[in-house]
Amino acid sequence: MLAGAAIVAGAQPAAAATVPLPVKAVFPGDRQTSAVVDLTASTRPGPRTAEVVVDGVRRPAELVPLMSAGLAVTIVVDTSAADPATMPAWLSAGARFILEAPMGTRATVIGDAAPAGVIAAQQRSPAGVVAALGKVRARGGRDTAAALTLAAGQYPDVPAGRKLTVVYTGAADAGGPAAAAVAERFRAAGMILVVATTAGTSPYWTAATEPTGGFFAPAGHPVVVPALDQIQTTLNGRHLVRFPTPARRQQAVPLRVRTPDLTLAADVRLPDPDAAAAAAEPRRRLTAVLAATGVLALALLVTWSLIRRIRPRRRPPPIVIAHGRATVPSRLPPPEPAPATAPPQEPAPATASTQEPAPAQEPGRAQERGPASHPPQEP
Repeated sequence: MLAGAAIVAGAQPAAAATVPLPVKAVFPGDRQTSAVVDLTASTRPGPRTAEVVVDGVRRPAELVPLMSAGLAVTIVVDTSAADPATMPAWLSAGARFILEAPMGTRATVIGDAAPAGVIAAQQRSPAGVVAALGKVRARGGRDTAAALTLAAGQYPDVPAGRKLTVVYTGAADAGGPAAAAVAERFRAAGMILVVATTAGTSPYWTAATEPTGGFFAPAGHPVVVPALDQIQTTLNGRHLVRFPTPARRQQAVPLRVRTPDLTLAADVRLPDPDAAAAAAEPRRRLTAVLAATGVLALALLVTWSLIRRIRPRRRPPPIVIAHGRATVPSRLPPPEPAPATAPPQEPAPATASTQEPAPAQEPGRAQERGPASHPPQEP
């Protein structure tokens, strides 16, 4: 009896070991929270379940593989002329990814060449995406920041955690925005970011991808196949756990995932919305001040322009033409008339001389003051 009991006890499966659960990112929502977890440590196939403790109540949680139906993918390809030798490898990588994606995956392709733009619009046809990639030609310089902005704005109707952006590039950074800003943009959009680059070890892309639940895959030059394999393997190990958002976000939510060979546990900490709002308040105020200043400057410019148009322009004074002569009126006062001419005065009477009159000369006698006269000489 004891031997039989020992045999039966030995036939029971051993209890699964409990190991830490890697939580890669958390996307909190008003009603539902999504956590990106890594289950690569579990190698035995079979059913997998998840449960959480929310507001003191143990509840089952939804566990969904990241690479499953309902996924929306944005592929960003470096199509610039900066590295034309590697561009064919990136185009092939994008085609391979969409062909290996789950059936029904929505996909769009964005080209990273100035100006960045959509190469293939959102569609569920892998053949259409592959055909669009086959028509791309290298041109211009990179426009990585604009390409990432376009990617983050895709699929606004898809739930957080079910959106994925895969970037194939030779750039070492986004060409402008900080890595933290890129990560925050994708986190706010509920989108996971994965980057493969031939730029070697890139702290920038590591800091930009990991907060979103994604990762950085370094690629060789020009051989990029190992990086593509890494992307596929790592994404297959990522899962999404969805559960109701607790009333108090500051509390830690115990999360447990059970697999055929492991039990993985972690405490998921949700950001406090009040703390996040307080941290963002200075930036919000600065933005408001700059916006108000811009509006005021624009209003002053418009007002000045309207006043300039409405104010009547001064017309030049008219030219008066009279008797064949043109006179231009002047703003100066007219000259004063000349004073009337005085009447001519009568000559003053001669003044009597005080000297006595000269005595009369005797006849035949020359004047005393005149020259002496000489009598004519006889011939």
